[in-house]
Amino acid sequence: MSENEQGSSTIYYDVPQAIVRRGSRFGLIWLIPIVAALVGIGLAVKAIIQAGPTITITFKSAEGLEAGKTRIKYKDVEIGKVESIRLSEDLAHVTVIAKMVKETEDYLTADTRFWVVRARLAAGEVSGLGTLFSGAFIAMDPGQPGKTSRDFTGLERPPVVSMDTPGSYYYLRAADLGSLEIGSPVYYRQIKVGQVVSYDMTDDGSAVIIRIFIQAPDDRRVRENTRFWDAGGLNVTVDTKGININTGSLVALLIGGIAFETPMNLAPGEEAKPDHTFILYSNRDQIEEPVYTSKLYFITYFDESVRGLVKGAPVEFRGIKIGQVLDVRLEFDQQKLVFRTPVLMAIEPERITSTGERHLQSDQLITKLISKGLCAQLRTGVLLTGQLYISLSMQHKAPPKEVTYAGPYPIIPAIPGATEEITTGLANFINRLEKLPVEEIGGDLSVSLKQIKKLVDSEQTAAALTALGQTLTQLQQFSATLNTQTAPQMSAILDQLHLTVDQAQKTLIAAQNMTDSRAPLAYDLQQMMQELAKAGRAVSVLADYLQRHPEALIYGKGAPPP
Repeated sequence: MSENEQGSSTIYYDVPQAIVRRGSRFGLIWLIPIVAALVGIGLAVKAIIQAGPTITITFKSAEGLEAGKTRIKYKDVEIGKVESIRLSEDLAHVTVIAKMVKETEDYLTADTRFWVVRARLAAGEVSGLGTLFSGAFIAMDPGQPGKTSRDFTGLERPPVVSMDTPGSYYYLRAADLGSLEIGSPVYYRQIKVGQVVSYDMTDDGSAVIIRIFIQAPDDRRVRENTRFWDAGGLNVTVDTKGININTGSLVALLIGGIAFETPMNLAPGEEAKPDHTFILYSNRDQIEEPVYTSKLYFITYFDESVRGLVKGAPVEFRGIKIGQVLDVRLEFDQQKLVFRTPVLMAIEPERITSTGERHLQSDQLITKLISKGLCAQLRTGVLLTGQLYISLSMQHKAPPKEVTYAGPYPIIPAIPGATEEITTGLANFINRLEKLPVEEIGGDLSVSLKQIKKLVDSEQTAAALTALGQTLTQLQQFSATLNTQTAPQMSAILDQLHLTVDQAQKTLIAAQNMTDSRAPLAYDLQQMMQELAKAGRAVSVLADYLQRHPEALIYGKGAPPP
């Protein structure tokens, strides 16, 4: 108890004191933040462990791409997202940084390809129409297992063939690209079995190398001796065979295409290995041409016009091609002051089959033929275009001659062509016609015509014609009398003779019935009947002769009419 200020007494109370005791364990309340922290750490670790790689893709343009929105897909499955897009330092391209899912890590190799999928119309195919509503996205073509990579260069157009498509790649060598483009179809028997995937020029620029892909199992049809040709566009050729028009399908006509097959005249070779290089022929007709390695070169000099004779024109022997023209030039002889045209030819001796026991080398054989009369002649192959070809033939009437040479090449003598022969013949005919004495011949002919006219108009000719008319009239009257009088009488005589023979035969039969066949009477009767039969045949012959020659009744047998 206590006292106050007025002296009152102070009252004291006992207040209890709190005793604080520190525990040795955490309270249960701390479990909640600890668990939350552990879960957060676990999620962070899991996110770090399961996080996919970050890659960089370079494109020429970021058209249709947005950071944080554009997806990366494979077979329409999202496998990544674009995080940022920035320009390169030289402003030549854009760099896209994307986050990929972890499952793609093993497929991000050096040959992995990326491209932007947009609506496209190329090589006759429409693709990416869905992006008109959903927006563009980046597609990925996984690479083959190998060295991993994180930096990639995006393709400007979708690849023609994906990595997982079974098949084989081949190379074609061509003089030019023609109407072919990436994506142009490859046909086998007009069925699409592949496409053109790329093309490039050779280092020296002399040819074009085209890479094609043929799907399995059709790639097994490609043999080492398979021939490829350009089946695109409209191929019109005019040669010595005429006008040829070749075209493939409508798609190949519009966008180009390649076709292949193994010619029927060749035995199928071994199956071609991938990346094998073939020659691309310009048309289908060229694949049927056999390839010959042996060639012999000759020269022929023509003094006539060679208009229409071009490089590649055929050289034929009896209508069979044995070579071709390599060069046509114009040469001037300064000593003789004359022009002539040397034509260089390549003859392929493998086209000629030799028989017999005697064996001669190809060059020896042809030079021997030249000495025996082998000659060259220009002939027209196509009248419409005037194209010429060279025809070789043997002139057996020509005297043997020694083979001459122009440098290293033997010379095949030339003879005038068919057109030249016609022109020369016409010129000779005109020259001879000009030398004829036309005026003298005309005068003599005029005199002859006057004499003939005088003879025709004379009285003697008229009298002769009148007498000839009377003679013809008498002959007609005699023929009428013969037909109306003499012929019926002869018919009556013949009928009577037939009756007599019939009666005699009846009498002979009756006599045979009355007498024995061995009696003298029977014998005499038989002799008589034989004589009658002979007489009847004689009469029959006479009647037949008179029927064929009725004039014999007047003039006698064998006598000619007057």
